[in-house]
Amino acid sequence: MASSLRSHSPPRRSRSQTRHDSSSPPRRRRSGSPPRHDSSSPPRRRRSRSPSHHGSSHRSSSVRGRDSDNDGHRESNIDYKAAFLALQASNELAAQKKRKRGADPSIQSKGRPIRMLVALFGEISTIVTEAESYLKRRRYPEDDFDQFSVGLTPEQDEYLADKRKCERNPMLLDDDLVPFYVQLQKGANDSRSDDFGRVTVAFAGWYNAERDRPDIIVFDHTPPIIDKDGNTVRQYAPVLFEDRVNRGPDHEVCGGLLTCLEHDWRNADVRASLRDNTTPFNESFWCRIFYLNFQGDLDNVNDGFLQSRYLVKTYKIVFTGPASAKDMEDENSAPKKRKTSAPPRRPIRKPPCEIFHMNGKVTPRSLAYICVLLHGALTNVDRWTNEVYGFPYPQMYNFIVDYFEGPREGTPQREHADRLLAWWNQQIFPAHASSASTSRTVVNSMVKLREQAQRAELEG
Repeated sequence: MASSLRSHSPPRRSRSQTRHDSSSPPRRRRSGSPPRHDSSSPPRRRRSRSPSHHGSSHRSSSVRGRDSDNDGHRESNIDYKAAFLALQASNELAAQKKRKRGADPSIQSKGRPIRMLVALFGEISTIVTEAESYLKRRRYPEDDFDQFSVGLTPEQDEYLADKRKCERNPMLLDDDLVPFYVQLQKGANDSRSDDFGRVTVAFAGWYNAERDRPDIIVFDHTPPIIDKDGNTVRQYAPVLFEDRVNRGPDHEVCGGLLTCLEHDWRNADVRASLRDNTTPFNESFWCRIFYLNFQGDLDNVNDGFLQSRYLVKTYKIVFTGPASAKDMEDENSAPKKRKTSAPPRRPIRKPPCEIFHMNGKVTPRSLAYICVLLHGALTNVDRWTNEVYGFPYPQMYNFIVDYFEGPREGTPQREHADRLLAWWNQQIFPAHASSASTSRTVVNSMVKLREQAQRAELEG
C-alpha cells in the first residue's frame, strides 16, 4: 500500500534543486540541473501533490520570475549610482587622511599666519582679550613723546610699555569660541615649529658653503695644527649638521654671530667667560647675526642693522619659498648663468606671501618673526623655547616690532625705519609694484615720455 502510494506521488525535489531555486540571478546552467529563478522573486509555495496544481504553480512562478528579472534590471542602475557615491566619499576621506590634517583643517590653516604676521608669543585668546580691553579704553591719546625720546620719567616708560603692549595686539571672547581658539593656537604653533626646523636645516647649508668667506672666518678662532713637516695648517670650525646639536657658543662661528656688539669675540678671555656664563650673552639685542656683513658700530647701531644676508635668505625661505632663497645671488660675486635647457618647474603650491596676501610688502612683525627664528637656529636648543642663553625671545620680538612701529611720524628714527622697510621690500619683492625698483622704472619711463612731448612742442 505504502509502496503504491510512493509510486503515484510526484518525485521529491533534491536539496541541490532547492538551493538552485533560491539562488540569485541565473548563472551558467550545469547539465541536468533545472533552471534557477531570481532571488528577488517571491518564495515559491510547496508543490501540491496534485498534478493539476503543479502545472498552474509552475506557470505562475515563471511569470513572477520574468517580472522580478525586469525589476532587478531597473534597480541595478540605482545600485551603481550608490556604489559610485560611496566610492567617491571613500576617496575623499582617504585624501583627507593622506594630507594628515587635524580635526578641523580650515581653522588650523587660518591660524598658521598668526605667529608669522601678528604675534609670535602668547595665547591667542589672551591677545584678543587685551586688544578688546585696549579698544574699550578708546585708545591712548596722541603723545608728544615715544620710546626714543630723551629724558623719559619712569612713569612715562611704564605708560609707553603698556601702550605698546596693547597696540601690538590685533583686533579680533566668548566661551563659545574656546574650541575655535584651540584650533587657531594649534595651527599657529605648528606653523612656527615647521619654520623653525626649516630655517635650522637651511642655515647649515649656508654656513657649510661659506665658512671660508672673510666675513665668516673672522669669527673662527679654531687653533691651527702643526703637521709632521712642521708646517702650520689652518683649521676651521666643524661643519654644521641639519639639527642644532653642535651649535651655540661652543661653535666658534655660531657663538660669534650670536654675540652682541658689546662683546669682543676676538678676545679669548671674552669667549671663555661667555661660554662658562661668567659674562651674560644678553647684553643687548644688537646681535651681529642681524648686521650687514655681521659687523656693527656701537656708536651708530642703526648702520647695517637688520640687513644681514642670512636674514634675507631666512625671510625668503619662510615667506617666498626655498627656491627664491636658493636663487638669491651673493652680493659680492658675479651672477651665475642660468640653465635654459629645461623649462622651470612650476611650484606645487603658492608661497605663504601670496596665501597671506602680503601684497609685496615686508611687515615689521614678519621681520621680527624672522629675527627670532634665525637667532634660535644658531643655538643648540633641542626644541622651541622662549629663552636661550638669557635672551628673552618675546622681548626680542617686541623690540624689533617697536623698532619700526614705535617712532612717531616725522622723527628721524621713523624716517630711518621707513627707509629700511623700503630696502627690505626691494630685497624680497623686487618685481612687485610696491617695490622701489619698479617705482623707479615708472618714474624713468614718465620722464622720457615728458621729454619727448617737450621736444615735439618745440619742434612744432
